[in-house]
Amino acid sequence: MLLVKAGYEVEARPESVPAILARDGVVLIQQGSVAEVRDLLEGWTVPVDHPHQVADGLTVITPRFDSEVADNGAGFTDLPLPPHTDRSLHEQPPGVLATLMLAPARAGGTATLVDGARVLTILRRRAEDAAIARLRLKTTAGQLGPPVVEFTSGHARIRYRDDRIAHPQSTDGHTDLVADLRRLITETVRSLHLSEGDGYLVHNHRFLHGRTAFTGDRSLARFLARVNSDHPYAWLNRGFSIASS
Repeated sequence: MLLVKAGYEVEARPESVPAILARDGVVLIQQGSVAEVRDLLEGWTVPVDHPHQVADGLTVITPRFDSEVADNGAGFTDLPLPPHTDRSLHEQPPGVLATLMLAPARAGGTATLVDGARVLTILRRRAEDAAIARLRLKTTAGQLGPPVVEFTSGHARIRYRDDRIAHPQSTDGHTDLVADLRRLITETVRSLHLSEGDGYLVHNHRFLHGRTAFTGDRSLARFLARVNSDHPYAWLNRGFSIASS
């Protein structure tokens, strides 16, 4: 398995992965296997369970429902998935997410990534942190969920989705700020073609991920985890580092 620093095309050592996530938020995987990705995560992370998992922290994402599904099963269709945070509505979303392509789609199914740190940097030039902090996820049932951006001392954590489950809303009526957020995500999205054995490892509190619609039996392994509490980079579970405004 080959690990690559995204944007640098430089090979990364496995032991440097936590530091790279802290700095860049993403590491690309090439020519990997499920066993190798699990080994990569072992020792510095703990698996995070998911209702659809086939093993601790491991879910195989493949079409199993029809396109009319109207809940969290949308990931298990051939529909597009807009950029999102995994487990965004949960109290503690996993800090680490990895994917590995098992079988590419016949057509489509391109992976998409958005660096939330870049989006937030631009958004903070246009709005005060207090206004950004009042952006909340609102479910289709009308319930207000967690903040889209959680600010803590020196850190921020993004929880984002914009689909049939929930969408961003400003609790003080700044619809222009919501529009800015959506536009920035669209403008900064990066497409990533994944062949068999390719994937990515991201800081789930920083990077949004998704895919385009596809045809065929695309199959992807997804790993959810959090950083061990005694690890030097355990702070990744709280978010990513930001400069004060």
